[in-house]
Amino acid sequence: MALALTTILAGCSSSTEDEPTSLSPEEGTSGPEETTTPDEETTTPAEETSEPETTEPAEDKTDEPTDEATDEDSGPAFTLDATQSSNFPNLLGQFLATSARVGGHDTYDRVVIEYDGTEGELNWSANYEDAPIQDGSGFEVDMAGEEFLTIWVSGVRYPTEEEMTDAEFPITGLDQSSIIEDVVVDGPFEGMHTIFIGTDAQHPYRVQVFDNPTRIVVDIEK
Repeated sequence: MALALTTILAGCSSSTEDEPTSLSPEEGTSGPEETTTPDEETTTPAEETSEPETTEPAEDKTDEPTDEATDEDSGPAFTLDATQSSNFPNLLGQFLATSARVGGHDTYDRVVIEYDGTEGELNWSANYEDAPIQDGSGFEVDMAGEEFLTIWVSGVRYPTEEEMTDAEFPITGLDQSSIIEDVVVDGPFEGMHTIFIGTDAQHPYRVQVFDNPTRIVVDIEK
């Protein structure tokens, strides 16, 4: 009987040790939690989020007028005689002078008059005059200079009411010239206007017309 009791106790002890132990919920789910969010879903490729590099285009400066740097041999010959364009005085243009500038060069000085407008064409006639006489009124223009290169320009229009101003016509760069003493750009009169260039003496000159923007370029040889 003692032997039977010992056998029963031994059987109970072995059955308790052999029972499998269950895992806690935390231990059983720890694996999947670490792999639910792939690394590639939380990162964005640099090339998709970075903005393209931008630099200021240097070619913008090439749109500026290049008449100040044109070769003196690329245009017509310099002369002291009266000259004019082939279609002067064609009055069909619709241009309005807006500004003038003077530039100095090694062998000549340059006056550039810019115009607003694209319709028609500018034509001109030029000559040295004893005095700068205003077209229409016949009055002498008060300006500096010993000789006066006068350019009559056809193909211009009157300013609109919004364009009219009492401000003086803008002229820059007079201090860059050694021979040009003054420049006066007169207003339009019956489809024409006059440009007066006061110089220290009569110098050979040439007149050209350029586009984009429309401008009359007067070179005066030193």
